[in-house]
Amino acid sequence: MRSTPIEHALDLFYPPRCAGCDSPGAWWCDRCQALCVPVPQPVCAVCGQPSAISPCLICLEQRPSFTALRAVALFEGPVREAVHRLKYGNRTATAGALSELLLQTWLLQGWHAQLVTSVPLHPRRERSRGYNQATALARPLARALGIPFRDHLLLRVRFTADQIGLGVAERRHNMTGAFVVSGQCDITGKTVLIVDDVATTGSTLSACAAALRNAGASKVYGLALARQTVG
Repeated sequence: MRSTPIEHALDLFYPPRCAGCDSPGAWWCDRCQALCVPVPQPVCAVCGQPSAISPCLICLEQRPSFTALRAVALFEGPVREAVHRLKYGNRTATAGALSELLLQTWLLQGWHAQLVTSVPLHPRRERSRGYNQATALARPLARALGIPFRDHLLLRVRFTADQIGLGVAERRHNMTGAFVVSGQCDITGKTVLIVDDVATTGSTLSACAAALRNAGASKVYGLALARQTVG
């Protein structure tokens, strides 16, 4: 993925440090790439969770609103470190390199989309953090794909409790009605790709997809940098 002139200039003044191991020289080094743990196969064709059956039991119990969801790697090792640095350490400069991993995973699926957006943070949380890590990943991905990126296409209208420690049903309930479509563009009949940093049960992405489908989207694909497995 070719860097922009601004990104190139920043590299000169702020030399890259790897998102995974913090070593100098690159935003994502070859060693960390080699240490990535792929999502074990086979996976559920819908949610992308490792599963011997497809659809998996979670999707059979309640079908997600998204068409399909995939993740680059498991949420461990250098990928976990990269997510933490991006999300909590203000290391947004690493997002371009990490989005290349998303690009490779997307191209492997053979899917197509007409719009790219990201899972929104609640305004209170975005103000506190200063940025949305999912947006930082989604914007360069859209640029590489040559697809329009729509920031704030989705709005988070309810401040939700942290999902950590919640079960599948609790996560679904926690996200119900949390998102609405802003109406900034007409998505009727369009296929939308929505990006997030970490997917676990897929409940957040499913709630986002439900809002997009209710607004007229024909298909919604989810793409995450990391997958935290369930069970």
